[in-house]
Amino acid sequence: MALIQINVPDDVKQRADAAFARNGITTPSAMKMMVTQVANESRTPFDGLFSSGVSRELAEDVRRDMLRVEAQEYGLLPDDAVDARTIPDDVLGELGLTAEEVGQ
Repeated sequence: MALIQINVPDDVKQRADAAFARNGITTPSAMKMMVTQVANESRTPFDGLFSSGVSRELAEDVRRDMLRVEAQEYGLLPDDAVDARTIPDDVLGELGLTAEEVGQ
């Protein structure tokens, strides 16, 4: 059996716990359900998000946010980095990306 771990700010976990509790489930069980459903259906809630013409700006924002979190997880950016809209070029380089690829 595989173990999946993530780090999120305490307030994010508390809010997620409260939202899932309203449905009678815990955050870990909700994550397990989501991963199982994605594996069984071979699709994710993000499918099409990054290629839809209507939501391109939202898609770029989500992708940039995901990259920021990944950079923070790798210790490439401090958790309290100020400008959430820009990822420094050296960090993008570490992730194997260019500014153009993330809409900067």
